Amino acid sequence: MELKMSETLKVIEHHQSMRNYTGRLLTEEEVSNLQDAMLQTSTSCFLQDVTVIRVTDREKLEVIAKCAGGQEHIANCAEFWMFCIDYTKLQKSVALPPSKIPFKLLYSGLNDVALACQNVLTAAESMGLGGVIIGGYKKQIDVVSELLKVPYGILPALGLCLGVPDENFREEQKPRLPKHWFFSENEYQDPFDENELAQYDEKMAEYYKNRQHQAKEDMNWTKASKAMLSGKNDGGLLVRYIKEQGFILENE
Repeated sequence: MELKMSETLKVIEHHQSMRNYTGRLLTEEEVSNLQDAMLQTSTSCFLQDVTVIRVTDREKLEVIAKCAGGQEHIANCAEFWMFCIDYTKLQKSVALPPSKIPFKLLYSGLNDVALACQNVLTAAESMGLGGVIIGGYKKQIDVVSELLKVPYGILPALGLCLGVPDENFREEQKPRLPKHWFFSENEYQDPFDENELAQYDEKMAEYYKNRQHQAKEDMNWTKASKAMLSGKNDGGLLVRYIKEQGFILENE
Protein backbone atom coordinates (compact mmCIF):
# COMPACT_ATOMS: atom_id res chain seq x y z
CA MET A 1 0.00 0.00 0.00
CA GLU A 2 1.43 3.35 -1.05
CA LEU A 3 1.33 5.94 1.70
CA LYS A 4 0.45 9.50 0.72
CA MET A 5 2.55 12.19 2.38
CA SER A 6 0.39 14.46 4.53
CA GLU A 7 0.38 18.22 4.07
CA THR A 8 1.99 18.54 7.51
CA LEU A 9 4.92 16.35 6.49
CA LYS A 10 5.34 18.34 3.28
CA VAL A 11 5.65 21.55 5.29
CA ILE A 12 8.17 20.00 7.68
CA GLU A 13 10.28 18.42 4.93
CA HIS A 14 10.46 21.69 2.97
CA HIS A 15 11.60 23.74 5.96
CA GLN A 16 14.19 26.44 5.39
CA SER A 17 15.29 29.26 7.66
CA MET A 18 14.19 32.48 5.95
CA ARG A 19 15.98 35.74 6.75
CA ASN A 20 14.64 38.00 4.00
CA TYR A 21 11.07 39.29 3.94
CA THR A 22 8.78 41.28 1.66
CA GLY A 23 7.94 43.93 4.24
CA ARG A 24 4.27 42.98 4.60
CA LEU A 25 3.13 42.91 8.20
CA LEU A 26 1.24 39.95 9.59
CA THR A 27 -2.53 40.28 9.81
CA GLU A 28 -4.23 39.97 13.17
CA GLU A 29 -5.79 36.71 11.98
CA GLU A 30 -2.35 35.30 11.14
CA VAL A 31 -1.03 36.37 14.53
CA SER A 32 -4.02 34.81 16.29
CA ASN A 33 -3.53 31.52 14.42
CA LEU A 34 0.14 31.42 15.43
CA GLN A 35 -0.78 32.17 19.02
CA ASP A 36 -3.24 29.26 18.95
CA ALA A 37 -0.48 26.98 17.62
CA MET A 38 1.74 28.03 20.51
CA LEU A 39 -1.02 27.41 23.07
CA GLN A 40 -1.51 23.82 21.90
CA THR A 41 2.17 22.89 22.21
CA SER A 42 3.04 20.02 24.53
CA THR A 43 4.22 21.27 27.94
CA SER A 44 6.07 19.46 30.73
CA CYS A 45 3.67 18.29 33.46
CA PHE A 46 1.14 20.75 32.01
CA LEU A 47 2.90 23.60 33.82
CA GLN A 48 2.32 25.91 30.82
CA ASP A 49 5.56 27.68 31.62
CA VAL A 50 6.09 29.67 28.41
CA THR A 51 5.39 33.35 27.79
CA VAL A 52 5.86 35.06 24.42
CA ILE A 53 6.77 38.73 24.14
CA ARG A 54 5.66 39.89 20.71
CA VAL A 55 8.01 42.65 19.54
CA THR A 56 6.73 44.91 16.75
CA ASP A 57 8.40 48.17 17.82
CA ARG A 58 10.99 49.02 15.13
CA GLU A 59 13.33 50.74 17.56
CA LYS A 60 13.34 47.74 19.88
CA LEU A 61 13.97 45.42 16.93
CA GLU A 62 16.98 47.53 15.94
CA VAL A 63 18.43 47.17 19.44
CA ILE A 64 17.86 43.40 19.52
CA ALA A 65 19.48 43.07 16.09
CA LYS A 66 22.53 44.95 17.34
CA CYS A 67 22.72 42.80 20.48
CA ALA A 68 22.61 39.71 18.26
CA GLY A 69 25.73 40.80 16.41
CA GLY A 70 24.12 42.88 13.68
CA GLN A 71 21.60 40.34 12.37
CA GLU A 72 19.66 42.65 10.05
CA HIS A 73 16.80 40.19 9.57
CA ILE A 74 15.74 40.86 13.17
CA ALA A 75 15.29 44.55 12.37
CA ASN A 76 13.60 43.81 9.03
CA CYS A 77 11.19 41.02 9.98
CA ALA A 78 7.46 41.64 10.25
CA GLU A 79 7.69 40.91 13.95
CA PHE A 80 9.89 39.18 16.47
CA TRP A 81 8.64 36.79 19.15
CA MET A 82 10.69 36.27 22.29
CA PHE A 83 9.92 32.92 23.92
CA CYS A 84 10.51 33.02 27.67
CA ILE A 85 10.52 30.49 30.49
CA ASP A 86 7.97 31.93 32.91
CA TYR A 87 7.18 30.50 36.34
CA THR A 88 5.62 33.69 37.72
CA LYS A 89 2.16 32.62 36.53
CA LEU A 90 2.54 29.34 38.39
CA GLN A 91 3.85 30.97 41.56
CA LYS A 92 0.96 33.43 41.67
CA SER A 93 -1.68 30.84 40.75
CA VAL A 94 -0.80 28.44 43.56
CA ALA A 95 0.19 31.19 46.00
CA LEU A 96 3.82 30.12 46.28
CA PRO A 97 6.21 32.60 47.89
CA PRO A 98 8.93 33.97 45.57
CA SER A 99 11.88 31.62 45.75
CA LYS A 100 14.73 30.18 43.75
CA ILE A 101 13.64 28.11 40.76
CA PRO A 102 15.20 24.61 40.83
CA PHE A 103 17.32 23.34 37.97
CA LYS A 104 14.77 20.69 36.95
CA LEU A 105 12.31 23.49 36.12
CA LEU A 106 14.96 25.37 34.13
CA TYR A 107 15.62 22.17 32.19
CA SER A 108 11.95 21.44 31.50
CA GLY A 109 11.31 25.10 30.73
CA LEU A 110 14.00 25.12 28.05
CA ASN A 111 12.38 22.04 26.53
CA ASP A 112 8.97 23.71 26.54
CA VAL A 113 10.31 26.90 24.95
CA ALA A 114 12.00 24.93 22.16
CA LEU A 115 8.81 22.97 21.47
CA ALA A 116 6.66 26.11 21.43
CA CYS A 117 9.05 28.00 19.17
CA GLN A 118 9.25 25.16 16.64
CA ASN A 119 5.47 24.71 16.73
CA VAL A 120 4.94 28.36 15.84
CA LEU A 121 7.55 28.25 13.07
CA THR A 122 5.99 25.13 11.55
CA ALA A 123 2.54 26.71 11.76
CA ALA A 124 3.88 29.87 10.11
CA GLU A 125 5.39 27.88 7.25
CA SER A 126 2.09 26.05 6.75
CA MET A 127 0.48 29.49 6.27
CA GLY A 128 2.99 30.57 3.63
CA LEU A 129 5.04 32.59 6.10
CA GLY A 130 8.65 32.01 7.08
CA GLY A 131 11.12 32.72 9.81
CA VAL A 132 14.31 31.88 11.60
CA ILE A 133 15.05 31.00 15.23
CA ILE A 134 17.41 33.41 17.00
CA GLY A 135 19.75 32.92 19.95
CA GLY A 136 22.57 35.38 19.28
CA TYR A 137 21.04 38.12 21.44
CA LYS A 138 22.19 36.18 24.52
CA LYS A 139 25.60 37.84 24.11
CA GLN A 140 23.89 40.93 25.53
CA ILE A 141 20.95 39.31 27.27
CA ASP A 142 21.01 41.89 30.06
CA VAL A 143 20.42 44.69 27.54
CA VAL A 144 17.61 42.77 25.81
CA SER A 145 16.05 41.90 29.16
CA GLU A 146 15.95 45.54 30.22
CA LEU A 147 14.61 46.56 26.80
CA LEU A 148 11.70 44.12 27.11
CA LYS A 149 11.17 44.85 30.82
CA VAL A 150 11.63 41.20 31.79
CA PRO A 151 10.99 40.73 35.55
CA TYR A 152 12.53 38.32 38.05
CA GLY A 153 11.53 34.68 37.46
CA ILE A 154 11.40 34.94 33.66
CA LEU A 155 14.14 33.91 31.24
CA PRO A 156 14.20 34.97 27.55
CA ALA A 157 15.30 31.69 25.98
CA LEU A 158 14.69 31.84 22.20
CA GLY A 159 13.75 34.45 19.64
CA LEU A 160 11.84 33.94 16.39
CA CYS A 161 11.77 36.23 13.35
CA LEU A 162 8.54 36.01 11.36
CA GLY A 163 7.43 37.47 8.04
CA VAL A 164 6.41 36.84 4.45
CA PRO A 165 9.47 35.31 2.74
CA ASP A 166 11.11 37.12 -0.15
CA GLU A 167 11.24 34.22 -2.61
CA ASN A 168 14.18 35.81 -4.43
CA PHE A 169 16.32 34.72 -1.50
CA ARG A 170 15.10 31.13 -1.20
CA GLU A 171 18.00 28.72 -1.60
CA GLU A 172 18.30 24.98 -2.06
CA GLN A 173 17.83 23.10 1.20
CA LYS A 174 20.99 22.48 3.17
CA PRO A 175 22.01 18.83 2.96
CA ARG A 176 21.78 16.94 6.25
CA LEU A 177 24.06 14.29 7.70
CA PRO A 178 23.01 10.72 6.79
CA LYS A 179 19.70 9.76 8.38
CA HIS A 180 21.14 6.78 10.25
CA TRP A 181 23.52 9.12 12.12
CA PHE A 182 20.50 10.41 14.05
CA PHE A 183 18.71 7.21 15.04
CA SER A 184 19.56 4.24 17.25
CA GLU A 185 17.35 1.38 18.39
CA ASN A 186 17.15 0.08 21.96
CA GLU A 187 20.61 1.39 22.83
CA TYR A 188 23.02 4.07 21.63
CA GLN A 189 24.97 3.13 18.52
CA ASP A 190 27.88 5.31 17.41
CA PRO A 191 27.20 6.19 13.75
CA PHE A 192 30.45 8.04 13.02
CA ASP A 193 32.11 7.07 9.76
CA GLU A 194 35.01 9.08 8.31
CA ASN A 195 34.16 8.20 4.71
CA GLU A 196 30.54 9.25 5.12
CA LEU A 197 31.64 12.48 6.80
CA ALA A 198 34.01 13.23 3.91
CA GLN A 199 31.19 12.63 1.41
CA TYR A 200 28.88 14.87 3.39
CA ASP A 201 31.49 17.63 3.59
CA GLU A 202 31.80 17.47 -0.20
CA LYS A 203 28.04 18.01 -0.53
CA MET A 204 28.16 20.94 1.90
CA ALA A 205 31.13 22.47 0.08
CA GLU A 206 29.10 22.40 -3.15
CA TYR A 207 26.13 23.92 -1.36
CA TYR A 208 28.15 26.81 0.08
CA LYS A 209 29.92 27.42 -3.23
CA ASN A 210 26.81 27.43 -5.42
CA ARG A 211 24.16 29.17 -3.34
CA GLN A 212 22.88 32.44 -4.77
CA HIS A 213 23.52 34.64 -1.75
CA GLN A 214 26.55 34.73 0.55
CA ALA A 215 28.35 32.01 -1.37
CA LYS A 216 31.49 30.72 0.35
CA GLU A 217 34.58 29.10 -1.12
CA ASP A 218 36.44 26.37 0.74
CA MET A 219 33.71 25.85 3.35
CA ASN A 220 31.98 22.69 4.54
CA TRP A 221 30.10 21.41 7.58
CA THR A 222 33.20 20.38 9.53
CA LYS A 223 34.94 23.73 9.00
CA ALA A 224 31.81 25.75 9.79
CA SER A 225 31.17 23.75 12.97
CA LYS A 226 34.77 24.07 14.11
CA ALA A 227 34.66 27.84 13.62
CA MET A 228 31.45 28.05 15.63
CA LEU A 229 32.74 25.91 18.51
CA SER A 230 36.15 27.57 18.71
CA GLY A 231 34.72 31.07 19.10
CA LYS A 232 35.07 33.20 22.22
CA ASN A 233 33.44 31.68 25.29
CA ASP A 234 31.10 34.45 26.43
CA GLY A 235 28.90 32.28 28.66
CA GLY A 236 29.85 34.04 31.89
CA LEU A 237 27.32 36.83 31.43
CA LEU A 238 24.58 34.35 30.53
CA VAL A 239 25.23 32.17 33.58
CA ARG A 240 25.22 35.22 35.85
CA TYR A 241 22.00 36.51 34.30
CA ILE A 242 20.23 33.15 34.66
CA LYS A 243 21.11 33.10 38.36
CA GLU A 244 20.00 36.72 38.82
CA GLN A 245 16.61 35.78 37.36
CA GLY A 246 16.18 33.22 40.14
CA PHE A 247 17.15 29.99 38.39
CA ILE A 248 19.45 27.52 40.15
CA LEU A 249 22.15 25.92 37.99
CA GLU A 250 23.53 23.57 40.65
CA ASN A 251 22.88 22.32 44.17
CA GLU A 252 22.89 25.64 45.99
